[in-house]
Amino acid sequence: MSEPKWTPAQRAAIDDRGGALLVSAAAGSGKTAVLTERAVQLITDPEHPVDADKLLIVTFTNAAAAELRARIGQALLRRSQQQPHSTGLRRQRMLLQRAPICTIDAFCLDLLHKHFQALDIPPDFAPADPGSVEVLRAAALAETLENACQSPDFCAFADLYGKGRTDKPAGDTILHVYDFLRALPDYDRRLDEYLAPWQQENGFASTRWHGLLLAEAARCAKAARELLTAALADCRTDCAQELAEADEKKTPSAQEKARTAAQEKYAEAQDRLENAAALLGEVERLAAAGEWTPLYDRLTPYVLGMEEAPGLKGMKKRLKGDHKTAIKTRADEAADLFAQITELISCSEAEAEADRKAALPRLRALFAAVRDFDARFAAKKKERKLLEFSDFEHFALRLLRTPDGTPTPLCQSIRQNYAAVMVDEYQDTNALQDALYRCLASPAGDDLFLVGDLKQSIYRFRQADPSIFRAKLDAWPELPGGAARPRQADGTAGTDALLALDANFRSAPQVVAGINFIFEQLMTPQLGDTAYGDGQRLVCGAPGDYAGSVEAHFLPDDTAETDAAWIADRIEQLVQGGEPVRDGAGTRPVQYEDCCILLAARGDFLAYEEALTARGIPVYADARENLMLAPHIRPLISLLKVIDNPAQDIYLAAAMLGPMFGFTDDDLVRLRARSAALQKKAQEEKDKKEAGKKPSRMSLYGALLLTLQGPADDPFTQKVNAFYEKLTALRRMARSAPAEQLMEEIFVSTGYLAALGVTENGARRREDARRFAAFCAAAGANGISALVRAIDAAAQAGSTGQDTVPGGARPGCVTIMTIHRSKGLQFPVVFVADTARRFNAADTRQPVLLHREYGAGLRLRPEQGEGTYKTAAYTALANVHAQEMRSEQMRLLYVALTRAQDKLILTAPLGITKTTNPLTRAAAFLAAGAGETLNQQANSFADWLRAALLVHPFGGPLRRQAGELELPFVFTESEINITVQDALPGSAAPDAPDAEPEPPAETPADPALAARLQAGFAWQYPAAELAAVPAKVSVTSIVHKAEQTTLERPAFLSKDGLTAAEMGTALHAFLEHADFAALAAAKAAGALDEAILAERQRQVDVQLVAPEIAAKLAAGRIRRFVEGEAFAKICAADRVWRELAFITALPASAVLAAQGTPVQDAAAVQDEQVLVQGIADLVLEFPDHLELLDYKTDRRKTESDFLRAYRPQLNLYALAIDKRFAPKKVTYKGICSLELGKLIEA
Repeated sequence: MSEPKWTPAQRAAIDDRGGALLVSAAAGSGKTAVLTERAVQLITDPEHPVDADKLLIVTFTNAAAAELRARIGQALLRRSQQQPHSTGLRRQRMLLQRAPICTIDAFCLDLLHKHFQALDIPPDFAPADPGSVEVLRAAALAETLENACQSPDFCAFADLYGKGRTDKPAGDTILHVYDFLRALPDYDRRLDEYLAPWQQENGFASTRWHGLLLAEAARCAKAARELLTAALADCRTDCAQELAEADEKKTPSAQEKARTAAQEKYAEAQDRLENAAALLGEVERLAAAGEWTPLYDRLTPYVLGMEEAPGLKGMKKRLKGDHKTAIKTRADEAADLFAQITELISCSEAEAEADRKAALPRLRALFAAVRDFDARFAAKKKERKLLEFSDFEHFALRLLRTPDGTPTPLCQSIRQNYAAVMVDEYQDTNALQDALYRCLASPAGDDLFLVGDLKQSIYRFRQADPSIFRAKLDAWPELPGGAARPRQADGTAGTDALLALDANFRSAPQVVAGINFIFEQLMTPQLGDTAYGDGQRLVCGAPGDYAGSVEAHFLPDDTAETDAAWIADRIEQLVQGGEPVRDGAGTRPVQYEDCCILLAARGDFLAYEEALTARGIPVYADARENLMLAPHIRPLISLLKVIDNPAQDIYLAAAMLGPMFGFTDDDLVRLRARSAALQKKAQEEKDKKEAGKKPSRMSLYGALLLTLQGPADDPFTQKVNAFYEKLTALRRMARSAPAEQLMEEIFVSTGYLAALGVTENGARRREDARRFAAFCAAAGANGISALVRAIDAAAQAGSTGQDTVPGGARPGCVTIMTIHRSKGLQFPVVFVADTARRFNAADTRQPVLLHREYGAGLRLRPEQGEGTYKTAAYTALANVHAQEMRSEQMRLLYVALTRAQDKLILTAPLGITKTTNPLTRAAAFLAAGAGETLNQQANSFADWLRAALLVHPFGGPLRRQAGELELPFVFTESEINITVQDALPGSAAPDAPDAEPEPPAETPADPALAARLQAGFAWQYPAAELAAVPAKVSVTSIVHKAEQTTLERPAFLSKDGLTAAEMGTALHAFLEHADFAALAAAKAAGALDEAILAERQRQVDVQLVAPEIAAKLAAGRIRRFVEGEAFAKICAADRVWRELAFITALPASAVLAAQGTPVQDAAAVQDEQVLVQGIADLVLEFPDHLELLDYKTDRRKTESDFLRAYRPQLNLYALAIDKRFAPKKVTYKGICSLELGKLIEA
């Protein structure tokens, strides 16, 4: 094998020994090969050799670590073959096997195993699986909330988002803050740092938020001014054109009249545009100068509506010139930018100080709760002897340095073990990991070798911090002359340097040129975190005769189905047309397996699978699925749940119908029928008087036990008996045997692993089953019940730590995968699809926003009014998060485009509707020189692609859709085939092929067995509708069904010591026991207030209500009730039933209908019965009818809110009361709102 030919930059990266080196390695630049060769050169250096186990090489994944170790081993093997007598090389190959080439988590785990005695952790700790982590987190959070609610300040914080009803938002916020902090070293200290700006009185002007908001306001003002200036120029051009046309009139009077009309038409527009441009110029100047108060004062009249906002609102129809569309678009966009400025500068400095005072105690209480949760969660993990991945890194850092950052003696000792610290994928490092690298490197850090590409940092959701890479990129000087530095003399520290590897050896020349063109238009330090210039721009490393190609196709709509259909048709064209792709030094026709469709998310995988399958194209969707949701694992889960508790009909049915036991639908029907007959017979014999009574419903397990009493020689009874004996044996075993042994017995006794082997993808499914068994062995140490809980928690968490891991591609198939999954892979033909998907901006809407550099911000609730408003800090952080989100999306697009080797095909919706034209909008920004602002407002990849390709030399089809603007194109050597598709190509039905291709030969399987297994996996529960129908339902639970109820707060939550729910309960109790007759008499006598006070005291005296609660009862509400329509009805009734309790059986269909379930679903369960239980506040009995009233004390609800929330409850009350009082019927249902003081008919 010939030695590789290294570029000068690659050779410098391999040979440099003069200090720390940061290698900025572009996509396809051969960084893994460089990293491998550098490690080999260090090991085999003739003057200063390094033992292989003295190299610490940190990778991002275990797979990457294994690949790197293998590459180094192969390189050493080749050298050993060239030098067969070298004992040193043989020794290095042995040492390589124990070399620390691993992920940072694996390194830290090994460090903890070796030095656990220096920490307060048990020696036999184990890594926690995600399911166990979720269980412990939930338990710790429940305790934290219970403790936190002792604090009025925390209750005030919780009330910002829960409105007194639920602690879920507050609990979620605690977890959100905790998870954010765990990616930072010394995170407890960070909480104090984040609180510090809120503790500084009148210090808003000195905060980072102050500067962020002013800078963003200045940027928006500059862009708006540029748009208005361009609109004004166009307006003047159109005016001049009309004046010139006026001069062509035949008579002087006609000319004068036309000139006057033209001047009047444009005069106001020009004045408004001039004034608006001047205003925005002033705003820009004040913002750039940091003048907050003058700027706020200047904006206030526009916010209050005292002055007309910039723009042409109300007069755009008067413009008729050639540039009218551009003028309108630019004026509208400038007005939107001005509105953004008013949102940025939304408070005075005095208001900011008031917000600080209101927010400080709430934030302090929140951070105290986070600390409390951290302690409780850590204690629970310690009790279970579990550590999660973030624990590995934090404990390792505690081993290596003191809280003040000083290296520990152990750190100094460990440093001696490593001659070099090499980090791959450094762009995805977080602050905690970077602190570990600094500890492990030499004191001067000159043995660090960091490799990464800032443009490929796409793991922000995992707390990766690209600013760490960018800081070094900005600060470290370039490697002098781009040449390797010699080793420093002993005792002399090396220096830091930066080297760019920009040669791309993956992609064809035109693919490289197309990628460069797109990102030269889009990527900036503000959008992508780096300028796309020298050192970042790709250089084609393998030019040749094969040029490759880039296509961009704009489709008629933005649906996934349209996109998928077009891509499927294009793939069919490429394969049938024999499109050439590279193959070594030559080319070959493209095949299906060469094609990959990249999507931003998995949500639309199915649309693309179906479109390809419909054309007979083999497809493989590389979707990492949760093991708990895999169809071949669900039968095992069902069986384990039945072993724990067999009285679960759905799981028992799933286990019996699955491939392990082979029951059919008919078998279960027969089981039910036989048990019903036996039950009826037994009841008749027991009590002849109840012979006609319908027997009560029996569980499926009860039916199974009853069937066993049938004739023993009956084949069906024998089959049921065999299942029962096997289940009983497994249940008996589960009481004492470990979960690992139980799973092995299930596999052996049911033959399930063998059965999986004959299904599609059988080998992978068998491996998944083994992984599930490993999860059970780890999670089932405390018995079968604990195992079932862990399974439920893992399913809820979405991960088990044992997720299925499909390969990147499948032979013969088109691959569909997410962009994140494609990182590190490459394909000859890449389709970047679903570009209309909107970016996920959820991070900008959290209750509390956090940023590693800019601290914390939260929303507050106004003293009077609904909802919450953003504080200045929250607004600043939301803007920072939005910018970082778009920067990561820009990098994600870069990763997607750089996967292509030979052909890159982009699809995007044209986006033009009757009311919007994104191309016109983009052109208006670009022609005005505000393209950067346009790109910073993008909400999808399609927005960016339209903007970039509008200025491509081949972008004529797009420019024709953008209107009459003169938009100059950008010079480039790239040739991008840009088309606008009016309709899908090949929309007509494709001709049937002459003959089906003969499938490849497969190992024959037992047809009958395979058919039964396929049927078993495809089985669906035929009575799925019943799964949603409980045997018994509380009417009140229906009201709360749609609400996100979680851990309830204690009674002392509200400031007066009573929650809203408790106050409502107190009012209910008062009205339940109130003497209505006395109140009616007092009302007639005009002494109602005194009567209410007397009644309240009477209830205290007879101990119907506690004195402290009675003192806080709202007498005003009671008075409004007595004076209202509801009380009049009470007085008119023959009899009043208060707190009427009932429990009755109602048809399930009626229950579902009362809850608002569609009729067709309700009809599916019409023969079932449900026990309904409830308590009606008031039933008024009249001679010929009934009326139903229900008290409600809810606050901040409108009449429609009451009806939407409580109508289902009253519908069920009415059904139950009708049944009890038959033949009288409920003819009126009313909600008596004590807050609104009125009766609402339901």
